[in-house]
Amino acid sequence: MADRALLCGLATAAFLAFPSLAGAANTGTIMPSTSSLPPPARSGTLVSMPNPPEPGADQINANDEALGNPANTPVTGALQLDRITGGEAPPSLEALQDARPNDEAGDDLKPGRREQIRQAALTYGAQGGQAARSFAINEMLRHNEPILDTTFDFRPFVLPVGDGQTLMQPPIVSQAQMAFALNDTGTIAHESRCVFEITREAQLTSAAPNWRTYLVRSWNKPRHPASSALPHTDKEVRHWNDWVAEGWASGEKVADEIYLSDLSLLQRDITGMARYRVLLRAGRVEEPRVVFENRQAVGGGDSLHLGDRVIRITGQPGLQARTRVAYPEDCR
Repeated sequence: MADRALLCGLATAAFLAFPSLAGAANTGTIMPSTSSLPPPARSGTLVSMPNPPEPGADQINANDEALGNPANTPVTGALQLDRITGGEAPPSLEALQDARPNDEAGDDLKPGRREQIRQAALTYGAQGGQAARSFAINEMLRHNEPILDTTFDFRPFVLPVGDGQTLMQPPIVSQAQMAFALNDTGTIAHESRCVFEITREAQLTSAAPNWRTYLVRSWNKPRHPASSALPHTDKEVRHWNDWVAEGWASGEKVADEIYLSDLSLLQRDITGMARYRVLLRAGRVEEPRVVFENRQAVGGGDSLHLGDRVIRITGQPGLQARTRVAYPEDCR
């Protein structure tokens, strides 16, 4: 109610301050106005809003090429060809002719001293960076142990041999798709939809593989440089800090590359073992041949083994080239 009373008061004040406006409202006439907005409509009538001016034919023809060419307005994310760069612009002939002794900015360090400090700083920083990055990777693995235990579980693929403690790791079979080979002269091409290869044969073991043996890494503490290789002046300290930071970054990169290589090996092994089981079920690979040799007693004197048994793998599995056997779905 207070808001409505305030609005009514403002309207009354406006009519009293501008009597011509009040008269226009009573008579329905349109008062002249300098505003860009259209004049108020008479009571009970409609006033059409003005339309913006349409572009002329000359303007349309001038912009037709730009509007119709999608190369001028490429779609976001579209593939673009690499630009021809080749590197930075080389120095001109005059710049080469103006070369003079000691015209390059130096670091104010003696050549022998500079190399000594630089090598020590790079080595020290690389050792520290690799150790720090390896520690961080191990902390990440420790935090995700439950997930890794489930994702990289080798136990379903490792089978017991006999009724003892011996287990067998199946072969590791790699698979490549759409392989292409070309001879040296370019006269013979060889295409294959799928290529299977046994990259590691079956092995006997006492425990299933664990992802920790692949990914967990140890590191050594960075070795402190000799006193003669440490910086002694403020200038040497500035260069030392820059080179240690450079070595640190290189060490972190090495640690990341080692981790990615180990992770790739882990994925290759567990996927290859699973692939072997699939091919074995499809009849495209053989089983390893195992021979048992049981002996009542072995040894004598200082050492005697009773109920001894020797287990040997006498035949490694091979891939079968029979065409009637079913292929995996991705190779059909």
